[in-house]
Amino acid sequence: ESIFDLFKISSISRKTIGAKLFKGHDWDSPAYRFIRFDHIPSVSTPALHQILKQVQNNEGFVFVATLRQDKGSKGTLIGLEAPSGSRQFEIVSNGRANTLDLVYVVEGSQNVVSFEDVDLSDSQWKNITLYVHGENAHLYVGCSLIDSVILDEPFYEHLRPEGGQMFVAKGTIRENHFR
Repeated sequence: ESIFDLFKISSISRKTIGAKLFKGHDWDSPAYRFIRFDHIPSVSTPALHQILKQVQNNEGFVFVATLRQDKGSKGTLIGLEAPSGSRQFEIVSNGRANTLDLVYVVEGSQNVVSFEDVDLSDSQWKNITLYVHGENAHLYVGCSLIDSVILDEPFYEHLRPEGGQMFVAKGTIRENHFR
């Protein structure tokens, strides 16, 4: 009930226009190369409501991903759009700055928390775990703790599913689409 496969609840499969099945790190799990971001489907509405309810009830979340990012690229791993199309929340891997950015909006103000020296965009498979609980955020790459930060406030309390959409690998601007 509290574990969500974002590919599954977004109906991303080998038949999805914009996602190409790719040889992954783990033979048991699908991997995709995203090439047409305008065709990436959003997380289903009932699943989005359930995800945000669980995040708020559990006072946080654990985001786990295995990725292989092109050198020097920048991309959104997951993003939550408001009905207006603006982002409420996103996780961005920025290879140019060598950071993983947690971006969220609270009361109309955008906040960015950057985990530095993450070394994700080296064209090698990496496992990442972002653990957010209360006002604390911890980033692990593999089994190594990269950094822990204290957030200004628990932003997830302000996330609203009504009319919103959640996407995997789709940025707010073209340069932030994950490659």
